[in-house]
Amino acid sequence: MRDQIDTLVKKRELDSLFSLLDGADIQTLRYCARRLAAELQEDNEDLFEHIGLWSISGSNAAQHVACQLIPYAHTAKRKRALDLLSRLIESEDWTVRDAACEITGRLLRDDFSRTIGVLEMWRSRDSVNLYRAIIIAAIRASDPAHLERAEPLLRLLEPLLSEPEPLIRRNLGPSAIGTTLLAHYPSQTFEYLAKWSTSNDPQTLWNVAMAFSAQPAVPIAKKALIVLRKLSLDERRFVWRAVAAAIWKLGRKRPDIIRPELARWLEDERRVDVAREAIKYL
Repeated sequence: MRDQIDTLVKKRELDSLFSLLDGADIQTLRYCARRLAAELQEDNEDLFEHIGLWSISGSNAAQHVACQLIPYAHTAKRKRALDLLSRLIESEDWTVRDAACEITGRLLRDDFSRTIGVLEMWRSRDSVNLYRAIIIAAIRASDPAHLERAEPLLRLLEPLLSEPEPLIRRNLGPSAIGTTLLAHYPSQTFEYLAKWSTSNDPQTLWNVAMAFSAQPAVPIAKKALIVLRKLSLDERRFVWRAVAAAIWKLGRKRPDIIRPELARWLEDERRVDVAREAIKYL
């Protein structure tokens, strides 16, 4: 297939190229993007014009190639490339959206200080797809070798904590914050979780509780209990069930800490429902 791609790129027979690429794997799409970038990069306007057209094309393959061309365009005109990327994040095709999210993460990881400001602006655009891209980018850019990224990433995610969309919640509290940031930046992330636990917003409190359901919370189970103990008093079922989920997951790893706590909660009428829910799974 690569020989065919080379021929069609050289001849600029793009309709035939995208027909050929229909259903192609990611390695093939990346190869095609490299060949197109080499062909088009002599004229940046030509490159951007093609990406713009392909990003709104009805062809799935064209949109995927546009995604893979964004890093090449980014080296020429960063802001314009990111604007095109935001279009692809809004694609109707979920595979294109996923590819665009991965590109966003790569750009944030490789050009952190300049890209994070653009993602902060994306938060104001009231788009679940852009919110998800921001979260995935934060996961990809998180790196324990870059401790200076901890607070910027936590602040980037903070305004999304109150977002009620289930897709955002699933990617945020238990995944981005609990699985990734708590693992890479335990002290800073715990401080933010403790701060967020003072909110009265149920979505925020759900995210805080579910962050402690992730594996990286196990080494700090005693500290996690300080926060979960407070959240267990919340009378909203949505919140206290998240607390119960965190408690039983911690309890499976640290029964020496969690079981005595649950025994006390069973004697406390304010926490008994949480304790009973958690015990079901221990």
